[in-house]
Amino acid sequence: MKSLMFVKPGELRFDEVDEPQILEPTDALVRPIASTTCDLDHHVIADKTPFSTFGPFPLGHECVGRVVAVGEECADFRVGDAVGVAWHIACGTCAQCAIGHPARCLRHGDAQYGLPVNGMWGGTFDELVRVPYADYNLAKLPDGIDPIHLASIGDNLALGWETVMPSVEGITDPKVAVFGGTGSIGLYAVDVAVHCARAHTVYYDDDPVRMDVAARLGADVHDINGKRDKDFHVAVDASCDPDRLRAALVSVVPEGTVNSVGIYFEDVSLPMLALYQRGVNFHNGKGMARPNMTPTLRAVADRTLHPELVTSGIYDWEQIPDVLTGPNAGHKPIFVLGD
Repeated sequence: MKSLMFVKPGELRFDEVDEPQILEPTDALVRPIASTTCDLDHHVIADKTPFSTFGPFPLGHECVGRVVAVGEECADFRVGDAVGVAWHIACGTCAQCAIGHPARCLRHGDAQYGLPVNGMWGGTFDELVRVPYADYNLAKLPDGIDPIHLASIGDNLALGWETVMPSVEGITDPKVAVFGGTGSIGLYAVDVAVHCARAHTVYYDDDPVRMDVAARLGADVHDINGKRDKDFHVAVDASCDPDRLRAALVSVVPEGTVNSVGIYFEDVSLPMLALYQRGVNFHNGKGMARPNMTPTLRAVADRTLHPELVTSGIYDWEQIPDVLTGPNAGHKPIFVLGD
């Protein structure tokens, strides 16, 4: 089969590799219907991460697909099911997975698709993907919904839910700020904040394309360089920008919550005294995709969420290298694998 390889910054290629096989009775094999980039992938390609020096390796960890084979102990899925694939490799039963932390799986640690960490599991731009512990790591897609716009459900789309909904629980008339910059995650968070949390939502950025999407999703959109409010119950830092992170940290009410999904590969300065005085609750870390995929898919099925508005373009599979290394990749390009 063909596997998309990250070779070096600015260079991707398709290599011929062996197809994965069912190795354990709990495995499933999934053929992608549509795959897309995590915001991190764009930074890898642009030489903004330590991973950018590790090529070649298979790229990609977001896709939806169709089950083409299952192991004998895979009980919840059948050949032909349309599914979302979680980005992480998680057993689903260890102490961390049991409390909703699959990205901290005690059996597999940091293992995931699309990056060379803790084993090589291939990427979701492969023509066939092996999914271990399939009953846990797969989620059935809702009927009647175009699966193409759900390509990000295994990571960024579900992360929009994770960064907002638990943090607004119990708050009457919540107010949410989203600081954009990485690409799609902030926009998915806006969709959740506006339509699921029913929050007054303000989106800060300086990119006109993303700002237009946020406005169409229902946010009040402000230029990041202008005046900013400081009375938010929840702020989402989806920027990878130390200045925007600092702005998010000082934007919330006392005992407010800041969830940062931007990955900072170098240490940054934090306003610790201001955080102490205001009692800011700050979380930074990997998304726990699988527990958040189910409520996100339910909201899409109810027509509450609008992932199609975040999609920046739909392309054929063969276009992946040219689009992703070109100047107009967009914040959420989706690639469709034909029959």
